[in-house]
Amino acid sequence: MNPAAKTARGQTIVIAAGGTGGHLFPAQSLAEELVRRGRHVVLVTDERGRTYSDRFPNVEMRLISAATFAHRGPVGGLYAAAKIFTGTFDVWAWFGGLDPAVIVGFGGYPSLPTMTAAILRGRKTIIHESNALLGRVNRGLARHVTYVASAFPELARLSPSLRAKLRVTGNPVRDEVKALRNSLYEAPSATGPSCRPRGSHNSI
Repeated sequence: MNPAAKTARGQTIVIAAGGTGGHLFPAQSLAEELVRRGRHVVLVTDERGRTYSDRFPNVEMRLISAATFAHRGPVGGLYAAAKIFTGTFDVWAWFGGLDPAVIVGFGGYPSLPTMTAAILRGRKTIIHESNALLGRVNRGLARHVTYVASAFPELARLSPSLRAKLRVTGNPVRDEVKALRNSLYEAPSATGPSCRPRGSHNSI
């Protein structure tokens, strides 16, 4: 734990996010704001998340065991279940001493063990969905969490019985993106890098 990040009891916020930018970028923007407010932020992700560690300079990062059931046969399914169980147990035991104020999940399969452990511990929990369609992991967790935060007022695949949990927050935006708000938009040209013909390659 970063000694400088220690705060009063109840001021730790745990963020759980999958190991890809689609989940970690919104998590990064929330972490940035929480750090500004003096919170001790802990990011829980999988090994892939290590690639993004430079985006969380003032955040404690914990890597856990996680896997997906998608596109797996019986043996792969058992392997995934074992990894998820291991990750859930590790986080459950860790929460016993950490006492986080809230756990926020941004989706992706690494968030499943963390959010499951938080639910089993009876902690306050929030999941955030960046898309208009509730993702697979968030869909499974929605019934059991305290709130469902959404980028859009209508969230497909959210059960009507759970709409009372819905809070429309929009998508968190990173500081580096907000810094460009007054920049002029430069439309891509026909010969620019964004419009390179399909199948073409750099000469380097």
